[in-house]
Amino acid sequence: MKMTGILFTLCILAAVGVFFYQLWRRFQLLRSAAPVSRFDRIPERVRAVLVYAFGQRKFVRRNPGAERSAGWMHFFIFWGFIILGIQILTLFGRAYSDSFVVPGFSLHLLGGPYSLLRDFMEVAVLCAVGVALVRWGITHAPRLYGYLPPERRLRDKSHWEAYLILLLIAILMVAGLVYDGGRIVSHPNNMQIVRDARWEPLSTLVGVALAKVLGASFALRASNVAWWVHNLVVLVFLNLLPPSKHFHIITAIPNIFFSKLEPKGRLSKQDLENDSRFGTSHIDHFTWKQMLDMFSCTECGRCSSNCPATASKKPLAPRQLLLDLRDYLYRHQDEIIEKRSHPGKGDGTEPLEVGENIVGPVIHDDTLWACTTCRACEEACPPMIEYVDKIVDMRRHLVQEEARFPKELTRTFKNMETQSNPWGLDSEQRFEWAERMNVPTLADKPDAEFLYYVGCAGSYDDRNKKTTQAFVRVLQKAGVNFACLAREELCNGETARRLGNEYLYQSMAQMLIETLNKYKVRKIIVNCPHCFNTIKNEFPQFGGSYEVIHASDLVRQLIASGRLKISAEFPKRTVYHDSCYYGRYNDVFDDPRTVLSRAGAQVHEMERHHKFSMCCGAGGGRMWLEEERDKRVNLLRTEQALQVDPEVIAVSCPYCMAMLSDGIKAKDLGEKVQTLDVMEIVDEVTREL
Repeated sequence: MKMTGILFTLCILAAVGVFFYQLWRRFQLLRSAAPVSRFDRIPERVRAVLVYAFGQRKFVRRNPGAERSAGWMHFFIFWGFIILGIQILTLFGRAYSDSFVVPGFSLHLLGGPYSLLRDFMEVAVLCAVGVALVRWGITHAPRLYGYLPPERRLRDKSHWEAYLILLLIAILMVAGLVYDGGRIVSHPNNMQIVRDARWEPLSTLVGVALAKVLGASFALRASNVAWWVHNLVVLVFLNLLPPSKHFHIITAIPNIFFSKLEPKGRLSKQDLENDSRFGTSHIDHFTWKQMLDMFSCTECGRCSSNCPATASKKPLAPRQLLLDLRDYLYRHQDEIIEKRSHPGKGDGTEPLEVGENIVGPVIHDDTLWACTTCRACEEACPPMIEYVDKIVDMRRHLVQEEARFPKELTRTFKNMETQSNPWGLDSEQRFEWAERMNVPTLADKPDAEFLYYVGCAGSYDDRNKKTTQAFVRVLQKAGVNFACLAREELCNGETARRLGNEYLYQSMAQMLIETLNKYKVRKIIVNCPHCFNTIKNEFPQFGGSYEVIHASDLVRQLIASGRLKISAEFPKRTVYHDSCYYGRYNDVFDDPRTVLSRAGAQVHEMERHHKFSMCCGAGGGRMWLEEERDKRVNLLRTEQALQVDPEVIAVSCPYCMAMLSDGIKAKDLGEKVQTLDVMEIVDEVTREL
């Protein structure tokens, strides 16, 4: 073996040894975390990797919270490395050839076409790096800089890590061009190199420029140096990955593979009888997938730029929450790994908890209570990091172990526990909305095809009672065989679960399921996305499996079958607001719009719509928490709706109805702009059969 091969072998052994040691320590962290099953449905997981990792779908699609140019920049850098991976291995192999300039080793299985693609990708990646440097150093894209607490911005402003990685990537691309260009002009009589040059126009230009300015001999020396620079930078780059944010280069694909495939609206079920703790309070309580999330953050800021809490200047920025957890995890890495070997505190029974309680000192209580659980952060995240489950798990600790929560929730929890509704109104009032409407009950009509589950807002809130009555009239006009539970209807507990009160939620859910099963209910209609998500996606955890149909879907079917006669007599300029729990959680987008169009509405879209719709501010239990006037999410969403100059804001959610109606009222536009439920519009334009 030549001296070059020996030296390079030593470099490889040292670099790869350090790299795999770092990788092993990170893997040990995952092994020390709480278990979770993510090894099912392999074909779906492979498809997710193909679409979101290799297809870079979340980077290149239109996203109001991120510049599309930045997504294409990442696309070219990602695919540049994929394509140039063959070239990297080829250059490594040439350390053991007679010459690493005159090719004696190649993995270019596609020959010339690959060389042409590689040649252009090196320049494309250089251009992408230039765009990235401009964004970091000159334009200062807000989502890269704007979500740190003020006391941390100065310290983190330089983002030296990003500059270093971008510099190394640029060096790799330049070295590749110089390596190929130098060997082309310095070996004009080597037929293999001459044939390669036909497919490498850009490298040839670099080589010709070197030869003209500094001579062919210099071009040869430059090619030799470029080989060493290229390969050593690869090895340095490799070892910068595990301790830096660029660890996502290794972990993002596994993170996408292990992403959540069960319904997006389903939170984990706690075993309240056997679990020794309730919620997450220490860094080692997180599951291995939640730790893998922390490894995989690209710090792109897409999560925070789509977060309604961040937009309304609350103390939650999802990116910063995850980075604070990641940094704390890395600081306590050795302790966590040690815990796996010594799981007790001495008597072998009590588990060791690593570090301090993270809820409060690391993640402030107000940060957790600011979340609306809208999933906008998760929808925007390229490596598919899961935020909501982590936040709810920490809320569970605050509520169930510390009894530490905003004072307003004391009354909310008590009302739900004693009266089975957050308002605390008497259960005798639950069916008052149906007076003089001749609404059948399951007690009188147990063979009804559908149960119409009204929910608490539709039963108790004066504004939403009008929506309930409108929908019942639609059902009656279409001759739908339905019934209600009337005063037997119970709250499903959704609010309690999102607020972290899992004990209260489970008790309420189980009582409602017992009632439903008593009547052998099979099909349930709802007109509330929160009820829809809970009954459809979470009740199966407790033995309650039903066919759950949302109102717009049923109405669309009724219109299509001719059972519901609808006229296009609502020609008003209308903007539809996608609720989070219909939209991002359950992919219900088209049915409400189809129904509105059939009613004659002129449907227009806000800038943020469909999967990128902005939350109204009431989800995740925020409906029951006080909000400072200058930090109200509903005002931001109302302003977005008003940009379309609508006559009507259409909604399909009682919480959205309350929040957007309040927003219109705050703007003193009640005489000009109506907030209507889709079912109210349908009721207005339908007639009896």
